[in-house]
Amino acid sequence: MPFKRVYHPKLCRFMEFLHAQPPETYDIHTATFTREQLLEIEPVDIKRFFGLLAYNDPDYNVFPPALHRPTYCRSSSLETYKKGLSYYMPHRAVPYVNGVGNPTRSAEVNDIINEIKKFEVRGEGCGSSAKRPIREAEFRKQLELLRAQPTFDCKYKYPALLTWQYHLIGRLDDCANFEMSDPRGHPEFDFACKTKVKWSKNVMEERRCPDQVCTYVFLILFSSSPSTF
Repeated sequence: MPFKRVYHPKLCRFMEFLHAQPPETYDIHTATFTREQLLEIEPVDIKRFFGLLAYNDPDYNVFPPALHRPTYCRSSSLETYKKGLSYYMPHRAVPYVNGVGNPTRSAEVNDIINEIKKFEVRGEGCGSSAKRPIREAEFRKQLELLRAQPTFDCKYKYPALLTWQYHLIGRLDDCANFEMSDPRGHPEFDFACKTKVKWSKNVMEERRCPDQVCTYVFLILFSSSPSTF
C-alpha cells in the first residue's frame, strides 16, 4: 500500500474506528493494510466516522436534528481527513458509483461535509481556530519581551529568527531550516546581502524560488549566535 507521513495517522484512526479497535492500536508509523481491507471501505463507514468526529456520535442522524450540533470538528478538518483517506483508496481517481470506486468521492461523504458547513455559517458549529495576521504593535512587543530576558535564546536567538522570518515574509518552519551558509554578499549592492530561501512543497521549478535580498542588520543579529540554531 502507498505511504505518506502526513496522511497515515488519519487512515490509522479511521481503521481503528472501522475495526472497533481501541485508540493507538495501529502504529501511525508502521501500520499497513491490505488491498482487500481498503476495498471493503464503504461511504457509510466514512460518513459514520465523520459523524463521530463532528458530532461525537457516529449515529447522530438517527435522532432529531435539534438534538445534535457539529461542535467537535469543523468541515475543513473533515476535508483534510477525506483527502488523507482518498490517498490510500485503490481506485482513488474513480467516482463511487454502484459500489465501485473511491468511497470518499461519494454523495454521502460530500453531503455530511456540506451539512456541517451550513451549521458553521449559522454559528452553530465548531468554533474557528483560524489564525489572524499579527499586527505590527504585537510583533514589536513580542520582540521587546523576548529581548528583556537574560538568556541567550530569548535575548538573541528567537528575536533573530522572528526578524528573519518577517524580513523574508516566510513561514516559520521554512525559516527555521536555513543554514548559516545561505546568506552571502550581493553582487550589485554593497549595503545588502542575498540569501537562499528554502523551497516550498509547491515549488517545482528553481526559477520560482530565487534568492531574496536581506540587509546587514540581520546578519549582525546572527553573528553573535552559534553556528546552528
